[in-house]
Amino acid sequence: MTDRPTSERAELTRRRFLQGSALTGVAAFIAACSTQSGSSASASTAPSAAPAASATPGASATPAASAAVQTPTGPLHFANWDAYIDLTTIPGKDGKLGTDDDEYDLPSPTLDEFSAKYAVKIDYVNAAIDENESFMAKIRPQLVAGADTGWDLIVLTDWMASKVVAAGWAEKIDHANTPTSVANVRDELKDQPWDATFDYHFPWQSFATGVGYNVKSTGRDLTKIADLFDPKFAGKVTLLEDPHDTFPLIHLMLQAQGKASSNAAEVMTADDGQVVHDYLKPYVESSHIRGFKGNAYLQDFGSGDTWAAFVWSGDLASSGGPDDRFIFPDEGSMIATDNMMIPKGAQHKYTAELMMDWVYDVSRAARLANFIYYISPVKGVAEAIKALDPEAAKNPLLFPPADVVAKQHPQPTWDDASETKINEQYADLKGV
Repeated sequence: MTDRPTSERAELTRRRFLQGSALTGVAAFIAACSTQSGSSASASTAPSAAPAASATPGASATPAASAAVQTPTGPLHFANWDAYIDLTTIPGKDGKLGTDDDEYDLPSPTLDEFSAKYAVKIDYVNAAIDENESFMAKIRPQLVAGADTGWDLIVLTDWMASKVVAAGWAEKIDHANTPTSVANVRDELKDQPWDATFDYHFPWQSFATGVGYNVKSTGRDLTKIADLFDPKFAGKVTLLEDPHDTFPLIHLMLQAQGKASSNAAEVMTADDGQVVHDYLKPYVESSHIRGFKGNAYLQDFGSGDTWAAFVWSGDLASSGGPDDRFIFPDEGSMIATDNMMIPKGAQHKYTAELMMDWVYDVSRAARLANFIYYISPVKGVAEAIKALDPEAAKNPLLFPPADVVAKQHPQPTWDDASETKINEQYADLKGV
């Protein structure tokens, strides 16, 4: 069982819908088209950045241009997921965020401080992204046409970020402008096969996928993925709507039971997917599994319609009720990362690079982690967060212990043929 966070985080309701259904491969990804008008970006003059300082892990370095002196311009158009940045508590709201509903209001200290330092306006759009695929469908026509998407900085999950890089739709990052990011990115996040040297991305936050449950409803603590299939929970179980989350977790369970291949979760094949499909099919047909959800599982936990589910790590901690729990199951869990990227043709590339560098300062990264309650990509946050919230420094949601990390697997990145087949298998289960 994980500790629930303190203060205003307990009031939050996350609506991130982290993944949409996967595309059928890079070729289809590039070919698909829709229409959207990109927003225009006006320029403003601001003081130029100071010369670069040497960057060391746990420190903040001042970025500078690698050739000519550059000047930050804006507004910086920043698209992000819901409640995925630190926000300000407004007095008179009994310690809650300044909102009368379950949405989120700016300002953000991190953004405000950046704007003051560089004298640029930030057009930060909270919940501009609610799933990877639908967001990309909006900006794909501009990327295909080589036009400005209207965004300078976007945040995409690993599997989609890899497709954007493969398609040539991300601007190459000038590391002379991101020395803090280069120095402070956690070693575990290095050497991604789709962008091993951070030429096109820097991680924003990482998250785990595991099992959530309501202990009052289940009547006992759960420890395994297999617990979801207890006959007593029939009609009260949901799985996640993206096969990148659900199929590998079920495969891990079947491996533990000796019913699946020994392929690692991150390289499971279409044949492995068929084994998972065939296992799940009777549970779907009998309505033991009542559906496949995004963040809607939060409402289902609240209503009592769901007792146990696959969930993303931070959600129940920040939004669940007092009887809701998250566990890293015994069979293993999945780990994925949302990544900052600069879309091709961005009007304010240099300012976007400055923002990438800005959030890798350790003190700012600790503040972000303490609000978001996901896994920070920045070295030194575990120590820095103690000054903000000593309990957060011990929370396994933010800092998974070694035994959990040893059984975590990255989300799979399938080739086109495997992805098409697995999407078909999943669509059959979902009945769409």
